[in-house]
Amino acid sequence: MFREKKTKIFLLNAYDMEFSGSPYVMQVKDELADESMRGLKKELSMLHKLYPNVSIQLMSRYGSLIEVLRNEMSDEETKPDFLVLGCRGETVLENFFLGSNAFDVIKHIDLPMIVVPRDAQYKKPTKIAFATDLKTIDENIATPLYELAKYFDAELMFVNILEDGYIDRLEAEQIIANYFPGVKISFNFIDDPDIYKGICTFSADNDADMVAMVRYNYSFFERFFKPSITKKMVMQPQCPMIILHGSPK
Repeated sequence: MFREKKTKIFLLNAYDMEFSGSPYVMQVKDELADESMRGLKKELSMLHKLYPNVSIQLMSRYGSLIEVLRNEMSDEETKPDFLVLGCRGETVLENFFLGSNAFDVIKHIDLPMIVVPRDAQYKKPTKIAFATDLKTIDENIATPLYELAKYFDAELMFVNILEDGYIDRLEAEQIIANYFPGVKISFNFIDDPDIYKGICTFSADNDADMVAMVRYNYSFFERFFKPSITKKMVMQPQCPMIILHGSPK
């Protein structure tokens, strides 16, 4: 996505041990560290052949994935604009490319994320479907998506599942539009009791290259991030997904 933009990429591997107290702990830890770095160097060699002009820095860190990411996020030198996750596309959470910790990453790490299906073929994103409740978009949520849309000159298609609760759509649309100046946007409303099916059908019918969602701890999108729905939307994405984070209000 960013091969033509001056971008620094951190290739991260977190390694951990499930036991402690053994006299061989330090030896095992050293072996894990060596294995982690060997794997990263192998990945780097492959990536440099594909993208020789991209700056890639290796990061081998001891600790749980969540712990490591939180530490890196606290350092302005390494805090990323986007966290990229890969997924295999199977239906079982444990088969996530990063392991069972991946759902915890989405749940607990407040960084914009790009989730890429294993078999996805890169295509410049010209259309991004943004599943939204129209109520809770703020500047922190909008900014990373706005920057992506501007960079790729992509159209943003806001998709709202019709609900019983009242919302002043014209007011909501104007507020949202103010966050995306100069970006082509459209507002779309669909009526489907199956949220997953509705979003996927809309995305396919409108040739969306990416699907954006906001992960909340409350309200409309709480349903998306119950395990059964997450398996559908994140474990079996139809196309790369952008996951944004909002805070409860």
